[in-house]
Amino acid sequence: MVLTAMLGPLICTGQTRDVTGEIAVSTDLTERGVFVGPSKKPIVQGLISLYDASGWSLSSALGMQSDGTRSTRAIVRAAYDGMIDNDWQYQTSVQYYAYPGGAEFRLFDRVEAAVGASFRDLLTASVSTFHYVHTRDEVSPMRWAVDLGARWPLTPHWSATGAIGLSGVRPQGRQYTYGSAGLAWHTGPWRAEFTYLKADGRARRLFTNSTSGHWSLAVIRSF
Repeated sequence: MVLTAMLGPLICTGQTRDVTGEIAVSTDLTERGVFVGPSKKPIVQGLISLYDASGWSLSSALGMQSDGTRSTRAIVRAAYDGMIDNDWQYQTSVQYYAYPGGAEFRLFDRVEAAVGASFRDLLTASVSTFHYVHTRDEVSPMRWAVDLGARWPLTPHWSATGAIGLSGVRPQGRQYTYGSAGLAWHTGPWRAEFTYLKADGRARRLFTNSTSGHWSLAVIRSF
């Protein structure tokens, strides 16, 4: 996901309250190596976030794909960000994902709890666990996920990015991996990300809509 408040720790400083927003346009919507909604369909996403100087934040996001008939994904998220030292930050979060775009995707409606840490905005790590609201626990799609991400500045405006993840699925003991690599650009309130996303062969056996490898482009404007 390209919207920053859903990705990693953000520390709120300065004002007692701060409201931010983002609009993102991307060529598709992929979560942990699995297409959400019609595969390779452009999606527009909007995000609004409220940050408190104490470290608490509340965010809401909505995505609409190119057919424009109904929303593809909605997210509500509460999080707490804290400082470990000058280099390390941590974050805990609870978020609810809803997929109203079709009956097959509503099976992925879930509550997700996560704990993560970041180092100087260069390295991120998180552990997540899921509870699916429309399926029995023994047949829910995913049980947990571990995600690692990295960003390496190349110039003042360009960075190389990469990520890898491991997710456990039902039945117990089955796992698959996914990852990405690409370039990110930013200037002022604008960002763009050009990323190659891929899931392994086990994912393609578990999910018919997983990606065997594709390029994705996203353009984001912050407010």
